[in-house]
Amino acid sequence: MKFSMITISFFLFVLCMTHVLFLNAGCPQPVPDCYANIKPGNIVAAYFGSWDKYGQYKISDIEPIANILTHIIYAFAKPDAQSGLCDLHDVWADIGANFEHRKKVGGHFGQLLQLKKKYPHLKILLSVGGGGAYSKNLLEIATQGMTERFVKSTVELLDGYNYDFEHSVHGSDHEHYFEYEELFDGLDLDFEWPGSKVLQEHVNLYHEMIKMFSSELKKRSKKTHKKSILTCAIQSNQNIIKDLNVSLIAPLVDWFNVMAYDFGGASAPGVSLNAPICNQWSPKYSVDSSISLLMDLGVSPEKLVLGIPLYGQVYDKTQEKLGSSFERTDKTRALTYAQIKEQYISNPSCNKKWHKKSHAPYVYCPDQSVFVTYDDQDSVAYKVSYAKDKRLSGVVFWRLSGDDKEHSLVKSVKI
Repeated sequence: MKFSMITISFFLFVLCMTHVLFLNAGCPQPVPDCYANIKPGNIVAAYFGSWDKYGQYKISDIEPIANILTHIIYAFAKPDAQSGLCDLHDVWADIGANFEHRKKVGGHFGQLLQLKKKYPHLKILLSVGGGGAYSKNLLEIATQGMTERFVKSTVELLDGYNYDFEHSVHGSDHEHYFEYEELFDGLDLDFEWPGSKVLQEHVNLYHEMIKMFSSELKKRSKKTHKKSILTCAIQSNQNIIKDLNVSLIAPLVDWFNVMAYDFGGASAPGVSLNAPICNQWSPKYSVDSSISLLMDLGVSPEKLVLGIPLYGQVYDKTQEKLGSSFERTDKTRALTYAQIKEQYISNPSCNKKWHKKSHAPYVYCPDQSVFVTYDDQDSVAYKVSYAKDKRLSGVVFWRLSGDDKEHSLVKSVKI
């Protein structure tokens, strides 16, 4: 008897939903039976922010951990809502294109090419979008019917950049094409949504954009004779996960980078852990609840990569208790792990503790009434173990500049 892919997919979905109906409410939740035979992957990816150059984190700083990483995701390329095209965020930082005499790619792209030659196992992806204005631009491009134009220009940007400039002496218009076709192995789409609800018409536009990217990248693969990877960042908000219905586009995507963090922060109603695997105070705001929901909705764990933050959250004027009220002062903000380590972990007046049920560290400073939530070497190692147990394809860090100078958190990964 022959079965169509639709019939098989429906059977797997029913099997997974049966798991949901009879699921023990504990945390972490068990892997659905339909995914039990999937083997965990070995992806260790990390985002590099182009703006980190100005914060003294450089491409050369990646070299001590280049043998650990499998993928570097370069953030971000810029969606232009007016033209409908994709552009570089900073042509000087990205390719060194402010020099009129330069004919060869420089900047971060040139340095990444050299890094890749030294560590040929590395795959480099270009991330497009990001939170705030850039994701807003993505939505405007889609609603204005410019998706096809945008997608084609984005894929073209993976191999070269046409730099238009005005000569500083002659004042005449010039252009130069910077070619770097051996650099990028694919694309990461970081399309984020404000609030906790996505309109169905916007979901349709999002799905259509993914389909177009998949198609264009396949065309690129035929030209380059190399696979072009497509990944998507996805928020961990449960309502957004349900609205986006990503199981429909999962076959088109190599994997989803699950942003399993920001469960707390200055906008939270009370003190919350930033990225707990389990959350006793508010169970649905946790790593496991988001990962389990995606699988229960039909997304295979082999399509999921667990996001790990290299930063934490600081709450001011509060108590050493989850859910406690706090004041939004200058101290109440996100800090990198390096900053937290220097300002709080190493502070003898602050007490470092481990929340057993959440599998997460925190620091409380009684003299300052400050609560700090973050990830450390133990929690990162635990998350890697969790990702394996869940049959996920690996982990991804946001973002490299947040680690300490010794790269302690990235080095704690053992896959």
